[in-house]
Amino acid sequence: MPNLTQALGSVEIAGRTYTSSQVQLALYVLVGLIALILLGLVFSVIRNKGSEKRKAKSESPVPQYEEVFEIESEIFETNPYKSDPDTYFEEPILRTVSLTLMIGLREYLAKQAESASDQHKSMSAIATQLESRGVTPIAYTQWNQSSVQGVAARIILSGKSRTALFGPSVAMAKASAKFPDEIALAVESAHGAGHSVFVLAIDGLAYGVFSVSHRLQLIAATS
Repeated sequence: MPNLTQALGSVEIAGRTYTSSQVQLALYVLVGLIALILLGLVFSVIRNKGSEKRKAKSESPVPQYEEVFEIESEIFETNPYKSDPDTYFEEPILRTVSLTLMIGLREYLAKQAESASDQHKSMSAIATQLESRGVTPIAYTQWNQSSVQGVAARIILSGKSRTALFGPSVAMAKASAKFPDEIALAVESAHGAGHSVFVLAIDGLAYGVFSVSHRLQLIAATS
């Protein structure tokens, strides 16, 4: 079988004759150019695929979460000082007092520029749950709040003006009389579960305890 040199003869183009060696060289150059073009196309395809993969990776959905504050338990002591009938309040009244203090907090937070603290969010969650159960607030005066003590206000109950307090259990243990046994046990149990614990007191006596859990919940994934 003849080799490429033998197979190619001289070529005459536009009156000019090219030897077989010149034709062979031109053919090699042409083949080389074609190979370079094909190699460039291959690299281009590979580069584009890599770019698409990186773009797809960079556009992967980003998970979005929301904070969820949930009331785990509520315990009430209707008469913490049993020798005095004037200290007796039914549970619906105690829920009303709790919500009334939280409504004051809600109005306070609406006027603030900064974000609410976890403590405030927990207390607001208590208000939302009480409202969902049909509890309605009553009139109050001299409302005030402290990041340590919680919230306080003057409320008329059984014809008397009384001081109602609602705040973290640690602070309330110092601001009120010794907790009744049932409330003390509920506070201890809630702390053991890692929950936020809030105590309601009226005129220095503890009447209720709320346990609030806090978690992050996935709500969506956005690109």
